[in-house]
Amino acid sequence: MKTLFKILFFFLISQGIILPQLVTQNHSKGKYNLGKTSVAYPNSSELSSIGIRAGLGTDINLGLAYGGGINYLFNLNQNAVELGIVVFGGHSEETSVEYNTYTEKTDVLVYGVLANYLFGYELKKAGLFGLIGLGFCAISVEWEESSPDDSSLGTPIPPDGSKQSADATAAGSVFDLGFGIAFEGGFDLRAEAPIIFIFGPPGNASSVVPTFLATLGYHF
Repeated sequence: MKTLFKILFFFLISQGIILPQLVTQNHSKGKYNLGKTSVAYPNSSELSSIGIRAGLGTDINLGLAYGGGINYLFNLNQNAVELGIVVFGGHSEETSVEYNTYTEKTDVLVYGVLANYLFGYELKKAGLFGLIGLGFCAISVEWEESSPDDSSLGTPIPPDGSKQSADATAAGSVFDLGFGIAFEGGFDLRAEAPIIFIFGPPGNASSVVPTFLATLGYHF
């Protein structure tokens, strides 16, 4: 019976049910005294979280770019997955000089879903991490081209110019790449480069819109 007890006792230690550091052995009497034990279970609030994020930046033409959204994040060991509903927007102008001078203005507004994989990220723990993501979206595009000295574009602009424009809503995708620093408590700062791909842009609007954002986020 005593041998059976010992076998059971060491089995419980090997399974972590009894913590070895809380056990003292009295060799002279052959008895084991068990201290009070407690098993720490992971806090579910540290395994997943709702978060918010907003940021400001520029595009490849040094125009205005901004973004934000709400997301759900869950830990995967020392990495994490972040699923979010996002909004991106931007305004850019580009001027080119050929025989005449032309200015293109583009405004985009993006609504979509984005999944980011965060490398080396642990919820509410400080540290550096990287990210890569992919999303799908609907994109509202307003495009306009104007010239002060070319009257052939369409709508006249006195005295000698003209302009043309096109508006549309198209499907698209977002590819996200970046890195960040997380702070204890839930805040993090990121440098992100969301690239917006527009399927069938109106007029002569670009089908690829690279943006660069500095974003601040918080997970509750």
